[in-house]
Amino acid sequence: MLLFIRHTLSKKELNTMKRFVRIVSLLFAAVLLSWYCLPQVYRILHLPNAVDPKTDLSAPALAAETQNARLVRESGDERIAESSDQTASITLLGFLPLRSVTVSSHRRTVNLGGKAVGVVLKAQGVQIVGFEKIETDAGEVCPAVSAGLKEGDMIVALNGQTVTDSESFARLCADADGTCDLRYLREGKTYHAPVDLASDRNGEHRIGAWVRDSTSGIGTLSFYDNASGAFAALGHGVADVDTQVLIAPATGFLTDAAILRVRKGDGENAGELIGQFSVDRADAIGSVDRNTVFGISGRLTAFHDPDARIVEIASSGTAHRGDAYILSDVDGSVSAYSVSVIRLDVQSSPETQGMMIEITDPVLLEKTGGIVQGMSGSPLIQDGRLVGVVTHVFLSHPTRGYCLYAERMAGELLP
Repeated sequence: MLLFIRHTLSKKELNTMKRFVRIVSLLFAAVLLSWYCLPQVYRILHLPNAVDPKTDLSAPALAAETQNARLVRESGDERIAESSDQTASITLLGFLPLRSVTVSSHRRTVNLGGKAVGVVLKAQGVQIVGFEKIETDAGEVCPAVSAGLKEGDMIVALNGQTVTDSESFARLCADADGTCDLRYLREGKTYHAPVDLASDRNGEHRIGAWVRDSTSGIGTLSFYDNASGAFAALGHGVADVDTQVLIAPATGFLTDAAILRVRKGDGENAGELIGQFSVDRADAIGSVDRNTVFGISGRLTAFHDPDARIVEIASSGTAHRGDAYILSDVDGSVSAYSVSVIRLDVQSSPETQGMMIEITDPVLLEKTGGIVQGMSGSPLIQDGRLVGVVTHVFLSHPTRGYCLYAERMAGELLP
């Protein structure tokens, strides 16, 4: 056919046809590229390797509003690829292949929490929470600042000797003389710093830093595995109240908590559950092994709730706007309170703010005015499955707050 064209067309006509073919090819490539840049195609290409069986993989569904097109966390758990799983192929225009995904039939089940617990974390060393100037014969100095230390740094050793708590740190400083070698942690990395200790007017050697070795408070147990005892709680990390830096725990544990009353939020300050709990390790109901931005985790050792429900952890792709409920302990017992899911965010990687909810239950609104401190970790249930965990409250609108996708939390914290 090409030879026939060359014999019947003039050279000028043949060049014109070649230019036409090139233009058409460029236009087709541009159209194809624009298709691949469309939001719905982007969502398809960025789907994880495994999705929930209820995920609608049709192009119209994936092109729908954010709340109807949810991404599902890609799991490294080999159990997600069972023999009953199926492979779905997604195409563009019915014939251009985009990718294949595994439609998983397996969903993890956990026991629902909702119980208020006391959380006690002991830092890995001592954490700097502030600085002070030291009066010396030569004037005011602050050795810690001069050495480049910052608030939030975790001091773990002085002159090679392990710092276990505030008392041991003060003792090591007092015994040291002149310049000492300080080992500390900052953002997960270890550093060394030479510090010239200062002698105050009493003759005591000091570095000019305020330190803290532990913290405690009330939070909510989110969910746990009854067989292994592995648990996840809070939905956010435990940070130092002054520096807002996550505490790297050397040891930590949970204890039972009794809620005594509720202090409601006032529009400027968050409300709070007021209660009591033991800070004695002998009263522990579980150990805390990790403290992350997604919450704390560990093993329950002396906790059993015969009434706890066992539910599936929903994939983030099945969450939707509308009715749901949370489980919280705001008056001494775990109760269900109605809420409404009012916003959903598409996430290609785990983030702590995935959904926004609004408290609609009149009983809870009367008791707390909305979401208060201590309720973080309350499980969110929708359509009979665990979809999220309460993490934050809006100070100016305490009836609303953020939730973390339970699937994300479990993937990060449970073994």
